[in-house]
Amino acid sequence: MDPNSKNPATSTLNFLAGRAVLAVDCDRLLDVQGPFPLQGAQHCRLTDLNGEFLDRAAPDYVILPLFAGGYDAMTAVALLEDLGYRGRIVVLAPFLPKPDLVERELRQIGPGTRLVLISA
Repeated sequence: MDPNSKNPATSTLNFLAGRAVLAVDCDRLLDVQGPFPLQGAQHCRLTDLNGEFLDRAAPDYVILPLFAGGYDAMTAVALLEDLGYRGRIVVLAPFLPKPDLVERELRQIGPGTRLVLISA
């Protein structure tokens, strides 16, 4: 685990290295000191996300928090599906007693196995 990280989920993001990543509202969730753990990742707020932005960013992966200010991952995943995003989605969550149930619910919105939930 990165000793500068305040969130254990950040250490599990190594598999995204070298990929085109869009981090949506992850700054407070990841809460790291120093550089963002994914060099070259693009960042945005959910309120800034639209089809044109998504096309320009062309991410292989979108990472987002389970809970963010004013919305949750269900809302964000539904928006990504509505915008036609067909890449992978990584949802970062705090410790959950049954993360598989939450992941199953999120997958039912549309992304299926393209979505993975990482619980700290």
